[in-house]
Amino acid sequence: VGPLNLSYSNQYCNMVRFSTAIALCLAASASAFAPVQQSAQTSALNAIAPEKQIGAQAPVGFFDPLGLVKNGPYGSPEENFNHYRGVEVKHGRIAMAATVGMLTQQTTRFEGFISPSQNLKFEDVPNGLGALKAVPLEGWVQMIVLIGAHELLVKQRPGKVPGDFGTGYFGFTMDDQSSKQLSSLSAEVTNGRLAMLGILGMFASEIVHNGDVLSETKIFG
Repeated sequence: VGPLNLSYSNQYCNMVRFSTAIALCLAASASAFAPVQQSAQTSALNAIAPEKQIGAQAPVGFFDPLGLVKNGPYGSPEENFNHYRGVEVKHGRIAMAATVGMLTQQTTRFEGFISPSQNLKFEDVPNGLGALKAVPLEGWVQMIVLIGAHELLVKQRPGKVPGDFGTGYFGFTMDDQSSKQLSSLSAEVTNGRLAMLGILGMFASEIVHNGDVLSETKIFG
């Protein structure tokens, strides 16, 4: 009976820690969707109708079946569009990083300990969803604090395209509404959408194959 109780206690503690980490993640990310007061912007960007913005691509075109751009809580249709586009760009960037991370971790790991006190190395943390349970709660708290600090300190620049946080374009200079900028931003939106589908597909595949990460890649040897 003793070992069974100990096993159940460990599983319960792990579940509580995992649930706490998820709750903190949701709390940290909720600010992205909270209505905020926005001042009217008079830039040329807002003069462009949402239906003609980048991202309205064939064959679907402008896709807003719920009317969120017209009836959203963030002000005018232009302000609603800018908010939702900013959220889309941010999630697309996260998904692109996550997709590359999933592929990289299949063959490469950091050296050293992720938790010296628990004698847990980076190489001991499984790739994919298994890492959610393997990473200690203290590690999740550090990541959540970093994400929260980014949300609070790195802000969208007023009057600029959604996703412009003033950090530049990896050393490149792009004039607002120039053909180079529009082409690059269009590619980013498209790649971000594909990455969001891609990372969700990787997670779904892992669940379907009982924890086997990227099982489809095994056909390549």
